[in-house]
Formats: sequence, C-alpha cells, structure tokens
Amino acid sequence: MVRASNRGAGRRMLKGLVQTLLRRAGKGASASAGTGADAAADRLHLCIVQAAQQAAAGDHGAAVDSYRETLELEPGDPRIWCNFGAELDAIGQAEEAELAYRRALELDPALAQAWYNLGRLLQLEWQVTESERCYRVAAAHVDADANRPLWLLIHRNWGLLLYNQGRPREAVALYREALAEYPQAADLVSNLLLTMLYDERCTQAESFAEHLAYAQRFEAPLRADWLPHANSREPGKRLKIGYVSPDFRAHSVAFFIEPVLAHHDPEQIDVYCYYSHSILDEVTLRLKSLVQHWRDISAISDDEAAKQIREDGIDILVDLAGHTAEGRLQIFARKPAPVQATWLGYPCTTGLSAMDYRISDAHADPIGMSEPYYSETVYRLPDTFDCYAAPRHAPQVGALPALAQGGITFGSFNNLAKLSREVRTLWAQVLLSVPGSRLFLKTAALTDAATRQRLTDDFASHGIGGERLIFASRDTTHTEHLNRYNQIDIGLDPFPYNGVTTTFEAMWMGVPVVTLSGNSFYSRMGVSMLTNLRMADLIADTPEDYVKIAARLAGDLGRLKALRAGLRLRLANSLLTDANRFTRNLEKAYREMWANWCGGSQGKAR
Repeated sequence: MVRASNRGAGRRMLKGLVQTLLRRAGKGASASAGTGADAAADRLHLCIVQAAQQAAAGDHGAAVDSYRETLELEPGDPRIWCNFGAELDAIGQAEEAELAYRRALELDPALAQAWYNLGRLLQLEWQVTESERCYRVAAAHVDADANRPLWLLIHRNWGLLLYNQGRPREAVALYREALAEYPQAADLVSNLLLTMLYDERCTQAESFAEHLAYAQRFEAPLRADWLPHANSREPGKRLKIGYVSPDFRAHSVAFFIEPVLAHHDPEQIDVYCYYSHSILDEVTLRLKSLVQHWRDISAISDDEAAKQIREDGIDILVDLAGHTAEGRLQIFARKPAPVQATWLGYPCTTGLSAMDYRISDAHADPIGMSEPYYSETVYRLPDTFDCYAAPRHAPQVGALPALAQGGITFGSFNNLAKLSREVRTLWAQVLLSVPGSRLFLKTAALTDAATRQRLTDDFASHGIGGERLIFASRDTTHTEHLNRYNQIDIGLDPFPYNGVTTTFEAMWMGVPVVTLSGNSFYSRMGVSMLTNLRMADLIADTPEDYVKIAARLAGDLGRLKALRAGLRLRLANSLLTDANRFTRNLEKAYREMWANWCGGSQGKAR
C-alpha cells in the first residue's frame, strides 16, 4: 500500500501554505477577534460549510482550498485541522496531511478522529509501529456508542495492520473483541474468517463453524425474500456467466482470471463482469476490453447489485473474492442467479447455503478430505484449479546465485501473515541444515524497522544470526520485484497457508519451490502446482521431510542449475498455463452445473 505524493512546484507551494498556517496557529492568530467579528464569523461558517460540501462531492482539491481559508480565519480549531489533513491526504499530499493531523493533536490530544487518520496514513506508508500506537490511542479516546463508525474503522485497520505484520493470532483476538461489541459488522466477520486461516492454532472444524455462523447471521434473514428464477431451463443454451470481483485491477487475481476471459468461447458463453472496486488502472482497462458486458457495482448497494444481476438474466454467478477485502458475498446471499459458485480468490468455504459450488481440483481437494468443511458442493476440475498468465515484463532468468555467492540463498516473498511461528522455526532448521545458507524475505511490511528487528530476534532465538537474513520491502515496478528472484536459489513455501502467485512468480524466474502438504485446500495449493509440473519430489509430507528435501536440493548445484535454466519453459508448456485447455474444462464444469439445475438439482461432488 503505497501512498503517492505529488512532486514539484505545486507540492512545494502547498507545503509552504501548510507551514504558514502552522506558524499562524502557533501565534494564536484568529480573525474572529477585533473589528468585523460578525462578518468574520459569517465568513468562517460559509467556508466550513463549503469545504464540507466539496469534500462530500469528492472535489478534494477545492475542499483543500476552502479549509485553508477556514484555517486562516480560525487556526486554533483542531477539527478543522483534522479535516484539512483528510483532504490533503485525498489528493495525495501525505506529508502535508501528516503535518495537519499532528497540529490537530497538539491542539486536542484526545481527538480520536485525528489519531485514526494519522494511524491510517502511517499504515499506508508501512510505518506500522507508529501506526499501531495511533490506533491504540484512538481506541482509548473514541466513544463506541457515540461514534460507532469510527470505532469500527479503528478496529478494522488495526486488525489489518496486525495481520500484515505477521501477527494473525493477535488480529483474530482484536476482531473477536470488536465483534463482541458489534456482531452485525459483516466486513469485520469476513476479516476474522480470513485471518483465522493464517492462525496455525485454528482447526478446519473451528473455521467451518465460524463460516456457518456468518451465514446464519447475515444470509439466513434474507432467505425468505429469495425469488424464483425465470431463466429458461435449456441445458444446451448459450450461458450467461457473471464474475463478481473487486480485483479486476493490478492484483494477483488478475493473473488467473485474464486467461479465462480471453479464451471463453463466445458461441457458448456470454460473459458479464461485475466490478466492485473504485480503482481503474491499466489492468482494469485490459480486462474490460475482453468482455462484452461490464458493470461497475462499486457504488451501489447489495440489493441494487442483485437486482442488476437478475435483470441481466445471469445463469451462473461466480464469486472471485469470498471473504477477502471488498468482497460482495452479501450479493450472493440474496441468490440473484439460479447457480452460484465460488472460485479463485478465497481458499476456503464461504459458509453460504446460496453458494452451490466451490471450484477446485483433485490435488488441492482430494475426494473425501474437505467435503465436511464446505457448505458448497466441490467441483473438481480435471487438471488444476487455476491457470496462470505469465507476467508481461518479466526479466531474464539469471545465473544460479549460489555459483557467485558461494552459498545457497533460500527465499520467500509471501506476506508476513503466512510466516507463522511454526514456519519460522522450520525455516531456521532448514538454514541450520545447510551451513552458510541465507534466507531472503521480501514483503511491504518489512519497510518497518521494528518488524525487521522482531523477525531478526526470532531467528536469533533459533540460532540464526542476522547476517544470514536478507530483508527487502517494496519495489517501484513489477519487473523490479521479479528481478529479486535472481538473488534466490530455492523458494520455501509457507504453511498451512501456501503461496500461489508468489510460487508461480518464483518458478517463472527459475526458482524451484519446496512445499509442505497439508489437509486443507489452502495447505495443498503448492501440491497442485508441483504435481502439475511433475515436480512432486519437492512436496514434503512432514516437517522433517521438508528440511531434508530443501537440504538435498541445496546440495545438488547441478540440478539447481538445470532447473533454473529450464523451469520457465517447463511452466510455459505445462497445464498450469494452458489457457485454452483450462477454459474448456471450466466451461464444461459450468455446463454440467447448469444441466444439474435444469434437471432440478445442484449435483454431487466430483
């Protein structure tokens, strides 16, 4: 999460204005004193109203100007400073916004909104230690009854911060605390459900129970209003398929949905995309160009979106987000389409009875393994549960780093939430089993010095010195990010929540990945990928095997060199990137799901 700031003369001028206002505020200037007090008060009121109206209309640049004039009239009001900061933040002036928030807090150290705003700004800049302090203070000063929206925002973002720091257990506890106060906060429940998947203490049975509780709380009250579907029951008709996602943008989901959108058979499938995010970027435009029907549902309610889907006559509605950020499961809870399926974006059940199918494969979801923990019927595609679109601007695969470094470099670019205590302990054992080896970790959260130190201390407790750790955070471009893999010899897959995009990227850059097989879909995604690549010897069944496989591979530089030279081509020629075959299999699945509905059932697991 990078907050962009404008550059050049405009920024310098605005910063100067902010600093001028700060100097005036420090002198206690106020235009409401002296002659013309009534006129000044009227002008102040007008500026405040005007600024609020402009902000509400989304005209943040104009609101900045209005708040600036307001502060010239009344520089001692902390709430105006706070609002001024929010508008500066909205136009990308993060540095100036921070100055404004801090001035507001100088004037009123108990202003919870300013503490929250400052915490959020710092969180976006990955200054997570300071951000967490802000959230703690904000939570201490906000009245949960009087300002419920702010109280919920504080806990949403605080939980996300803990998650991003690799502290999912603490995030789970925080979400539970918040939900004890406001059990009807659906997005907080979704945050809890997702975060539980990263907590190694949480069992599948516990997770499933929580997902069912979500459905009981938020879906059950809607079932009485479900309407019959007027779709014609013709098994062979051209199907209207609707995809719902907030991730039709620069997001990992785009790597997997783009090949499908590009290869759907227009004679058989009529594609509708329902986009639930406000970001419009290059990827969004590219995906939009691939489909005939594009609906922006980011600003409409779940009821309105469900109504639109019914009017479009969608036959099969596919969720691509589940309980992830900006997901719209409440649309599915209204059952706007006769057949509904979840796929790709969330590695677990949705819990909804309205969700008929969960799309998977037999490697990630062996028959009989996961059915007890899904509210949906499992539909297993014949090869793989997803299809990867190789990055467009990937750098060339470099030489094996170990040849130049004189030692093996292991690595993982997964988010810290996946690097549980058990993961770090096992990775330390891997390092101890390969003398002179190093571990390269890269994720945005490592921007924060305290987070880096916490990881360093943890590895030190397992006998791994800081000189054997390499940390990196953000890169400017995706190409630069991919080029970091040219510093890694062997990738280490986290568990129980495996990597997906990170594993594909590693292999595209010639880096083999060792994975540990588990008993859930999200702990077997690596199994599916490596099995399809015919590299099952890198799949460990136990933690001990994981260490042995990693050490054995590290000791075979000849094999590592050969893998590095040929892994991109192997992936390019595999079922994992065969978009035409994958899409035909997916369309066959849709056709069978549809035939089941036409026949009066939703089918059985396959």
